[in-house]
Amino acid sequence: MYVVMGATGHVGAGVTRALLKRGESVIVVTRDAARIRAAGADGVDVVEADVNDIDSLRAAFRKGRRAFLLNPPADTSAAINRAAYNSVQ
Repeated sequence: MYVVMGATGHVGAGVTRALLKRGESVIVVTRDAARIRAAGADGVDVVEADVNDIDSLRAAFRKGRRAFLLNPPADTSAAINRAAYNSVQ
């Protein structure tokens, strides 16, 4: 069983669709289950969890064997990230 975070976004939704098409079992971790249902992600188990709540994430990840996580890009306007961002430009 795969655990997918970010399934309401472009990449996460694509990963979820591809896994379902292959016949894989998918658990979608989201802050708002209604968004997943509205997106028409039929055939997935939905777990509501907050990324700031470690216990809720642990509970979600314990249900799966593999996970897909995609970090959003860092905010380049933040002072702590600006130096690192500028060094790769």
